[in-house]
Amino acid sequence: MITRLNLFLRFACCAAVTWMLWEICARIGYPALGLVIAAPLWGVFFCKPLVEIFPAIARSANRTAMQPWEGKYYRYEETHLRMYFAGDDAWFVADDILAAVGKKRERWIEARFEPGEYQVIPGRSEMGFTPEAVLKFLDMSELPEARKFRLWFERAVVFTLQRKQAMRDASGSA
Repeated sequence: MITRLNLFLRFACCAAVTWMLWEICARIGYPALGLVIAAPLWGVFFCKPLVEIFPAIARSANRTAMQPWEGKYYRYEETHLRMYFAGDDAWFVADDILAAVGKKRERWIEARFEPGEYQVIPGRSEMGFTPEAVLKFLDMSELPEARKFRLWFERAVVFTLQRKQAMRDASGSA
């Protein structure tokens, strides 16, 4: 890990060497030659910090973009599944669930689900599914991706929600 002191020392060393090369080359009549000779030194000294800073920038951007969803989303492959709580009930944004299996929202969805399974998420403007409705939707789907997504959803999401509920019940009854 590159620290500020380390960066300062690298910069000071490169600046000193560049100045010395500038002075030496100025005596022979080619001061710019000192810059050309010093350029690889700058590259060697600052290559690692530059390479290390780009993943840090990507992590920071990801953290900033996901901060409003902190603890309220899951990631399935390249799709983010937003989750909201209304009391103890978890709701998943319908468009995110549908996108995970490569579908778009259609009118038939409303006919297949009860109002308590598929509705506007309480306190939000998006339509959403309960976890049970997500599993019901995936059972209805004949897409090959739906089976894979169902397995992941049961293991990663439903299991986690059940554990959290069990922990709340255990701490409430103690």
